[in-house]
Amino acid sequence: MITNTKPSAHSQEGLSRLVSLIWQHRFLFTACLLFTGLVAAIGYMRAPKRYHSEAVVALDVRKLQALPSESVMSPLPQESPVLRTEIDIIGSRSMAERVYANLGLGQPAADKSSKNDRFVTASNVDSYVKAIEEILANVRVMNDGRSYTIYISYTAKDPVFAATVANAFANAYIDYQIDLQTTATRRVSDWLGERLGSLQKKLELSEQSAAAFRQKEGLVSMGGTNLQAQQLSGLNTELTSLQARLAEARARLATATEVLQTGEGVGLTEVLSSPTIQLLRAEEARVIRSIADLDQSGARMNPQRPQLGYQLASLKSQIRQEVMEIVASLRNEIDINQKQQSEVYQNLQDVQRAMSTASMATVHAGQLEREANANRSIYETYLARYKQMIEQDGIATAEARIITRATPRTKPTNPDKFLWVLSALLAGTTFGVGAVWLRGVSSRSVGSITALQQKTGLVVFGRVPRMRAGGISVGPGMFSGKDSDFHCAVAEIRTSIQLVQAKRQGKSQVVALTSSTSGEGKTFIVTNLARSLACGGFKVLVIDANLRNPSISDAFGISSTYHLSRAIRGKIAFDDLIHRDPLSSVDVIVSERQATPPDFILGATSFTALILEMRTRYDLVLVDCPSCTFELDLARIAGMVDAVAFVVNPERTDSLVLKTAADYLRANGDQVLGMVLNGVRRRDYKRGERASPLIQDPTDSRQMKPRPRPALLAGE
Repeated sequence: MITNTKPSAHSQEGLSRLVSLIWQHRFLFTACLLFTGLVAAIGYMRAPKRYHSEAVVALDVRKLQALPSESVMSPLPQESPVLRTEIDIIGSRSMAERVYANLGLGQPAADKSSKNDRFVTASNVDSYVKAIEEILANVRVMNDGRSYTIYISYTAKDPVFAATVANAFANAYIDYQIDLQTTATRRVSDWLGERLGSLQKKLELSEQSAAAFRQKEGLVSMGGTNLQAQQLSGLNTELTSLQARLAEARARLATATEVLQTGEGVGLTEVLSSPTIQLLRAEEARVIRSIADLDQSGARMNPQRPQLGYQLASLKSQIRQEVMEIVASLRNEIDINQKQQSEVYQNLQDVQRAMSTASMATVHAGQLEREANANRSIYETYLARYKQMIEQDGIATAEARIITRATPRTKPTNPDKFLWVLSALLAGTTFGVGAVWLRGVSSRSVGSITALQQKTGLVVFGRVPRMRAGGISVGPGMFSGKDSDFHCAVAEIRTSIQLVQAKRQGKSQVVALTSSTSGEGKTFIVTNLARSLACGGFKVLVIDANLRNPSISDAFGISSTYHLSRAIRGKIAFDDLIHRDPLSSVDVIVSERQATPPDFILGATSFTALILEMRTRYDLVLVDCPSCTFELDLARIAGMVDAVAFVVNPERTDSLVLKTAADYLRANGDQVLGMVLNGVRRRDYKRGERASPLIQDPTDSRQMKPRPRPALLAGE
């Protein structure tokens, strides 16, 4: 969407009005600029010199890792809120107190619990607080928002002190980070040490409880299994072994029985392995050899042979007896094995019953053991962490580093000459514009002719330039002298009136001149207009109807006791009222201030008769009326004259009063010619257009409206 950015006519008019006011009151504006410049110069000279130093600290995302263990404090997150927090920490009161103590600027107030608290006074506390406040007021900590770089600046009267404090803040921040990590590590170590003591006691109690319960319940374990299980396993093994031995013994017994029945008992393994039988068999073999030797020698009748026979039979009987004993031992072995099996089986049943009755105790013992194991695990974890903390103590590193240290500056940063000059210009411009605007508002300036005509609805048909103090020359060379501009302006007003008179077909005209307030030059315009008309061959009469403040007599230089009020009262004739201007052919009727209310004179029939009579005698009658402030007096006079014109001073008039008076006159059917601007600045008069000669004729039914004139008024 295209938007029209062209300023409105109202804003353009306001801006041009402001520029015009500044130019009109340029001396006031210049005085404001000079005054603020002087104040700024004095302030700049008296302002103490202050030096600015800056240290730069960077948050380091890299961190020294001396041990492969986790540190107590996690590294700073690389986030904007964290950076903002670190900036607040650097600029905090606690950091200022740390700098205050590190630099030895003074001693902080002693703690109430100290032994010297009775020596702490309120003055010491106040000086300490003021010193901290001064440090905080002069330090600035900032970040550019694009990096993790922190700028620490300090401003002081001494450049060395400024650099020292800035570096002290940077060092204090580094020390703060190291102290923070060291304190946290030691605090965690102390807490872990205290915790380890309690955990150790708890572990010992849990292990003792588990061992005591097992001992109480007889749940002795060896090699990871309890005693009952081991007993049960042993009994099962023993029972199996006994059963195997019993089967073996029975098999040997059956074999031995069969061998005995066949007579081959000596072939038994037990027989062969018996030492006694082996000796007997050896002796038997010797006897048999001896008998064989005797038989081979043929000595059958040898007396030794019967003896050897008896000895051989005895040996065989002994061997047989030993075999029978071995068989009997096998039977005894079977009986013993059976008894052992019965006892082992009984023991096995007892162990099974004991294990079934001890199942709950085993579960509880397992729970106690698990609790003891958990306590042992926690204790070992805390112990390992405690040893890590001990190893980490003393190797704390800061997460920031100083990349630029502050250095003393040779030139002061404050006061800033450019800033003071700029402030002086801004303040002077502001005060000047304000003073000019207030002056313009208080001067009641009306602005441009167009604005004045729009506000009042009146036509400007004459503009009179501002004249210097002194008389106005009247004569043949008045249009070529120093007052030529003035006489030309009056001639324009006269021409406008002549045009109206021509439209009235030569009939005489009575015109009343008034103003919105006193002091706008109404009498001055009437006097010089009358003289100008008289120089043009008009027969002109001037009547001073301003009975509240008569001034026509002074303007024309006439002093007489024959004034208007005496003629109205019938004390003198109308012809005696008329006086002649010493400088021209203008006739004048003067007035004098009276205690009688003006309404008694202006409302008299004789005053109406005077106007009617003078209308027949003169070509033009100019009536000097009171200002619009006295609206009743003006209304009386307006009802008797042909038209009313307003004399307006752009710097003194009130447009609202003008509009109200013009509307009031029009409502009563009175004819209003327009306005004559008096006191227009000469440069505005020369560059502006001439006033419009078109004024409203009471005899003309057409309402002739002049074109708006862009000429500027005085002070615009």
